[in-house]
Amino acid sequence: MKSVIEVFGHTSVKIKTLAKEVAMQTIKYMKQPDILEVVIFFVSENKIQRLNKDYRGIDKITDVLSFPSTTLKAGDVFDIDSNEANMLLVENGNIHFGDMAICIKRAREQAKEFGVTIESEIKKLVIHSMLHLMGYDHISDEDYSIMNVEECELSRIIKV
Repeated sequence: MKSVIEVFGHTSVKIKTLAKEVAMQTIKYMKQPDILEVVIFFVSENKIQRLNKDYRGIDKITDVLSFPSTTLKAGDVFDIDSNEANMLLVENGNIHFGDMAICIKRAREQAKEFGVTIESEIKKLVIHSMLHLMGYDHISDEDYSIMNVEECELSRIIKV
């Protein structure tokens, strides 16, 4: 079995391919089982704002939202033999690990603002979201520090 990354939305094939590759490499480097399924949606500002309002109660545009399917905790490896895994099995035999929504317009604005390429910004957002799917968060300063270390390391390691 091999992990599956599905990518939807209005953006270039190049950006979709990049997002898929970054997600796959994140699974590999974080030593997660190679039977996960992740769905990446590239969405408009209106859609991301609506999702942010509906799921987080924040009525504003954001760059990326993560929707984990598991109760995985930061640093843990997902147990594919668990009851949770059985509940998340999809037709192809993979485990639905979660979804992410990326606002492509906001990503382009941030790339310009930070003086980086759109590819670099997408890589950063996908890594960030994948870590959220893996149970990482940045609510407290301690959580932020832990997540930031992983993000920086993945950004250094992942080559696309």
